[in-house]
Parts: sequence; structure tokens; C-alpha cells
Amino acid sequence: MGRFTITLPEDVICHIVSFASAKAAVRIQLLSKNLRNRIHIIPNLEFKPKSKIHRRFEDFVAGLLAIPATHRLKRFSLKLPHVSMYPYDNVNDCLRNVLKRGVLDLELDIYVYPLPFEVFTCKSIVTLKLGSGFIIDIIHENASLPALKTLILKSVRFDGLDDGSVFQRLLSACPVLEELVIDGRSNDQWNWCRIVSSQILKRLTIRREGMYEYNANDSEPISFDIPSLEYLEYCDVLRDEYPVVNFNSLVEAKLGFPALLDGDTCDLTNLLKGLKNVQILRLAYVDTMLVFDAFEEAVPLFENLFHLEVQTEPYFCWDGLDILLENSPNLKTLTIEGTLHYADPLYQEELESVCDCLSGYSFFRCCHIETLRITEFKGNTGEMVQIKHVLQKLPCLELLELDVQEGIHDRKLHIMSDLLMLPRASSKCKFQVNFF
Repeated sequence: MGRFTITLPEDVICHIVSFASAKAAVRIQLLSKNLRNRIHIIPNLEFKPKSKIHRRFEDFVAGLLAIPATHRLKRFSLKLPHVSMYPYDNVNDCLRNVLKRGVLDLELDIYVYPLPFEVFTCKSIVTLKLGSGFIIDIIHENASLPALKTLILKSVRFDGLDDGSVFQRLLSACPVLEELVIDGRSNDQWNWCRIVSSQILKRLTIRREGMYEYNANDSEPISFDIPSLEYLEYCDVLRDEYPVVNFNSLVEAKLGFPALLDGDTCDLTNLLKGLKNVQILRLAYVDTMLVFDAFEEAVPLFENLFHLEVQTEPYFCWDGLDILLENSPNLKTLTIEGTLHYADPLYQEELESVCDCLSGYSFFRCCHIETLRITEFKGNTGEMVQIKHVLQKLPCLELLELDVQEGIHDRKLHIMSDLLMLPRASSKCKFQVNFF
């Protein structure tokens, strides 16, 4: 059968190409030599006002509207901190034009501004970032973001009248969503349903700034039904309870909590039990480690955990570390983000002692830790005493890695010689000292 070619009028070709997303435009350029010169891709377009001159944004919108329809847009960022300065129609015209260009990455930072409905029905958006002051009070039933894989909400409020189901409706409109980020300040009233439910979500980040200023007893419960989740970053106030926690596929988690105070009614039982399958666990703030001590009976057996990272300060007790280690039979790497725990130098007679919270490091005897890293090491007497106890207790240790702070280079040889003189329970143990 012979080959034949159909030639379409130029205006018809341009009309067809105008419906392509930026991703489809790239494919067209690769596959069709005839269309390669008829389609153009704008990699990035951004507007961030540097002055209060209204005309600048009007010129920006006029320039955008003048771009031929065949030009596709990969990334668009619009930041208007004082939205009252800009005409509502101009902002909407700008957004609608961008959405028609098959944008893939959309970032909007428009303080207290109602979004046009088209934002939630765009078929091309892969990454959507909404930030600083947005109020989403309604999500229509026909909302659909079929290509959205990453949704970032920074200080976004959900003020619907249906008790927060607007948030869940937004998630339901994203059938392929893989990553959700919720950032917020302590004075934000997150009026969302406080139920994160998704069968496909793989990454979840919830961060609250200034959480030490928040009254934990006023916090409402949160449920997580995310069986496919692989990565969790959760830094928030302590909630009253966590009714449902489903993290069956969890690989890595980073947790950050404020101190648990007398009179707090928080119950972290389900949350801690839900972490049982985690392989990499990072604990931000000293107070987070103390939570595991307060809820000792709820701490599960971490059979898959091979990397643990805890944040420390020199004069804060390590209550909770022993529980974590005893419940982690396959732990191979322990990272101390901070310093070792030793006595206050003001009390010289205590420099040779070990704090009661460490119980002489006896919990290290049953550990199979092969790598121990300490990120803030000075090599003073108190630290060397603690290192001595640690080395005598860890039977499987193969590498002790120490990061030495800047300004101690003149003591490099002294530190190395002191380390080599210390007795070790493991004959395989080697030292790696990094001087910064």
C-alpha cells in the first residue's frame, strides 16, 4: 500500500496545536518535522512585583495575551502580595490564558484572592503550589486535575461551611496525586477535615511553624489512611488523638513535636504504632525523642528500621533513645544530629560521670549498630568520656564518624590520638573524623 500525506490548512494546524499541553508539545516537536517550527515552548514565565506601579502588571498581562496561541508554557509563577492593587479582571485573564497554554508547573502566591474555577479543572497541571493567604471555600463537584502529581499548600485555609470536606473534595479531584505538602503557621486556623485519605499518595509533608506557641489541648484529632505512603514528614503540635493511622508502605519518616507538658491530653498511641514498618526514621528536636519515652508502651517493634537519626543538645536528657534502640533489632546506622550528652562543664566533678538517662549506655550492648555518626564534636573531656563508654558497649561497630566544628583544626592530631587510645568492644571499629 502506498504512502499518502494529508495537508491541512495553516489555520487548522495552529488551532489543533493550540490544544496541546506543554508536555504534548515536546512530543510533537520530536515526532513531527512539519509541526516542529509551528509550535514553541516557553520554559518559564514569572511575575513578582518590585514596586507599587500598577502599570507593570498590566503590561505583563498584555504581553502574555499577545503571545500566539501555539506557544506552550511549562512553568508559570505569579506573586501578588498586595492583590488589592491589581484589577480582578486582569488577574483572572492572566490565569485563564496561562491555563489554556497547557502549563505543567503553576505557582500562585496571591494573598487572600479567590481563585478562578478553571484552576481546579486544568487538565495539564502536574505541579500546583498555592501560597500565603489563599482561602479555598468551595470545590465544585466537577473539579478535576487529572495530571496533578504534586500539590503544595502554604498557609492555605479551607473555610467551607461543610466542616472541612472541601479539603477532601480537592484530594478526590486529583486521581494521580503522589505528593501533598501542607505548610502553615501556628496562628493559621486549618479548617480542613483533618482526614488525609488517599490510596495512591506516596509522599506527605505537614509542617507547622511556631508550634511551641500553640496550645496542644486545643488541637483536634487527625487521621491518616494512606496505605501507599512511602515518605512522611510530620512536624506539628501534638494532637488529642490519631483515630486512624494506616502507613503500611512507609519507608522513611521525619517527625517533629514540641514538648509534652503536664496536663496535656494528647494520645500518640496509634501514630507511633502506625510507624512500625518504617526503615529510616529521623527525629527533629530533642522533645520528639522524649515522646517515645512518654508513650513507651505504644512504641512498636521496628523490625525494618535500619537507620535512625535523632537531634540532641548537650544538657538535655536522652530519655526515649534506649526504648527506640531496644525496639529496633536490625538497626545498622545511628546518627546523632548534635552533640553527646555530658555533664555541665560548670560542675567539673561530674565530667567523668554518665547521666542517669543513659544508664551507663547499657542499652548499646544488644545493638547491632555498625555506623555511629555524631555531627557536632569538639573533642573536649566530657565528650571523650562519653565516647569511651559508647565504644566499650557497641559490639558490632565498624565506623565511628565524627564531624568536628570549624576552628578546632589545631587539635586535629590530639583528637585523633585520643580516639585511637580508647578501648573498643569491636575489633573492626575504625574512625573517620571530618574537619569543617
